[in-house]
Amino acid sequence: MSSLRFADDGGIDIQRDVPTTLDDVEVLRRLRREASSWFSLSPAEFEAIFAEDALDRCPVMGPGARPFTLP
Repeated sequence: MSSLRFADDGGIDIQRDVPTTLDDVEVLRRLRREASSWFSLSPAEFEAIFAEDALDRCPVMGPGARPFTLP
């Protein structure tokens, strides 16, 4: 995987580059409990999170991609 290779090449060191304290972990756990699931959002709430042209700026599939189907 490219992410592992990047990490192996010294591009990122989780211990050094992403320090996480016990307080950080507690806040993340609290936010996880309090935050709604994506699945519980109404379509209007979901659309309000993203800019109207978000998929145009960052498409899900590249221009030459073919949809994948199982045989």
